[in-house]
Amino acid sequence: RGALARGSLSVVASGMAEVFEILADLKKADGVQLEDLATWDLRGEPKRVGSERQLMGNKAVGSCDAQTFLSSRAAAREMADAIILGTGQAGSATPADLYQQVMSHGLLKAGGLLVLDAASEKQEMASFMEKIEADINASVLSLRKAGMQDRVVVAELSKGWSPGMPTPSMCGLSTPEAESSAGLRQRKPAQSAPSPEKPCQPDVAVAQAPSPWSARLRTMWAIAFLWACSPLLLLWAFVAWTRHRVFGAAFTRGSPKKQLRVLVTGGKMSKASAVARAVGRDGHKVFTAEILPYRFCHTRFCTYVSKHYVLPRPTVQPKEWEAAIQAIVAEQKIDLIIPCTAPVESSAYAHLRERLPPHVRVFAFDGETSDELDNKFTFNQVLVKAGLRCPETANMECLEDAVEFFRRKEGMPDDGKQYIVKPAVYDPKARTEILFLPIPDKERQLEYLKSRSASKEVPYVIQEVLQNPEYGSFAIFNKGALTGFEFFESAASCLVYRQKRGKDYDDVLELNRGLGKAMNLTGQLTLDLMYTASGDMVPIECNPRIHSAVCTLEGHQFIGAAYTDPEHVPRSNAEVVTSKPDTFRYWVMDQLFLMAGFWKPKNCFKLSLAEMATGTDAILCGDDPMPFLAMYLLQIPSLLALELLPGTPWLKVDFCIGKIVKEGGD
Repeated sequence: RGALARGSLSVVASGMAEVFEILADLKKADGVQLEDLATWDLRGEPKRVGSERQLMGNKAVGSCDAQTFLSSRAAAREMADAIILGTGQAGSATPADLYQQVMSHGLLKAGGLLVLDAASEKQEMASFMEKIEADINASVLSLRKAGMQDRVVVAELSKGWSPGMPTPSMCGLSTPEAESSAGLRQRKPAQSAPSPEKPCQPDVAVAQAPSPWSARLRTMWAIAFLWACSPLLLLWAFVAWTRHRVFGAAFTRGSPKKQLRVLVTGGKMSKASAVARAVGRDGHKVFTAEILPYRFCHTRFCTYVSKHYVLPRPTVQPKEWEAAIQAIVAEQKIDLIIPCTAPVESSAYAHLRERLPPHVRVFAFDGETSDELDNKFTFNQVLVKAGLRCPETANMECLEDAVEFFRRKEGMPDDGKQYIVKPAVYDPKARTEILFLPIPDKERQLEYLKSRSASKEVPYVIQEVLQNPEYGSFAIFNKGALTGFEFFESAASCLVYRQKRGKDYDDVLELNRGLGKAMNLTGQLTLDLMYTASGDMVPIECNPRIHSAVCTLEGHQFIGAAYTDPEHVPRSNAEVVTSKPDTFRYWVMDQLFLMAGFWKPKNCFKLSLAEMATGTDAILCGDDPMPFLAMYLLQIPSLLALELLPGTPWLKVDFCIGKIVKEGGD
């Protein structure tokens, strides 16, 4: 089987002791003692649980269910230095199932070892080894040598691997020959690299789509589950409202110089209701709007919202959308528009201000700045010019750009870096296979680069692969000054927010402050950040728009001014809007749906009941409990009801952005 059949792999004799001897030898060569490593043995045969493992302090599954064991490690956010897979594990999971769970949840550390025992035995291992082969060919794994037989294989995980990124084996690819026959140019909508506020996808590879009746039953079950939880939701809302009435507000009201008439768009999203409350509490008159089919969105029930509007889609009916916005501005004498819309709509608002009356402000970057920040290459160049740390990034507008880039890299000393090719601008339909470059097979690499079909109209970037974990930051700016900031642990589908303190917090705050000053920014900005090999945290991309992490900033004295006062500039760090260290926000129905098994906890955070007790729902506020109830009992059920007649399959419900997630993205 390709590289495995050619003998460039680690092989040893059978037996538990021999497996640990191999690990000890390999790690000793790296200057590490086995006793210092976290080693998880998922073979699960009770007879293999011996004193050697216990003395080393490593985890043996024994007769436990291996999938349950991995789920508990993921919930505790633990990672292993080495994981042993083989036949005979407890439970119904195959080694391939466990491997996919390990990779999708990022349970093996970068540079960690994957030990495959009984690699040449049984049919289930033979098919599993084909998956390993595909990931070795894609440079996700590399082989370590320790013998000349074919019983045990030891592979090392690339130090540039990011948890949740689909591997070729997850995409249904096996050997290079199989890839060739499937067509490397083929794009697979169900697989993609993660980015902030993109949906968490079920832990599946290539599966047959459910029938319409199966989809309808799942939809009806989801609606029934939501309404079955209504007594709990009503009780929680009543307690919050009572607490507010008895003990007073949990927030500090601002004192604006003038009452403004504010239009908040993107009403289906939780961040829209957070912004509506923030400016409404300061005494401003608030209106909200959202596109169809989100007629019953939760923000229209907000205490501080005077009226709600339904808009055409700017991407489908741009002229009608612009006319509708101008009509609202004229009817309600709007002074300020705050966009809280989806990424595909944000560019329309950035270019809107030039077609509005001069007195109307749009709290967003201008069109040129937004486009510059939204493009991964031009954003990278902004960082370079500002003297800020950033990953190596090259522009790719044609095949020749990529060929020349890798030709130059071949002529330079090997620095161990790997690169990923991805769209320069967020495109939910650009779902492509992931391949770490360069790879030894230059013909295959060339075919892969051709399959991206990069052009001036659809540019790509070649970007240095960074190391986990991944973090995010959200910042608000006015006239180049940083007025609000949050820093948090991120995931592809992030519905849990809490402040991440420490040196990285301070470094990323200063990074945002420097970026705002360098570009004289006014608006909102989100950064995705990861680590370089040297340990520096750097931004990998920028989203020039609001982020759902704004929910942690609610209640701050100056959050209303940060959005509404054109002259607001913090006089000290204390006036910069930040969350309290103990602030912890999540969406309760997201966690209950995860517990009920509607989808698997991939690329997202699953909390225990004890963890949930330390925080609160991101939408629930004592002075404004209705949006909390409306999101869970009206907005989402109404959207699910629209799926009953066509019997459309869906992946998950995103309670944060208030939509039903389906194949193909937005």
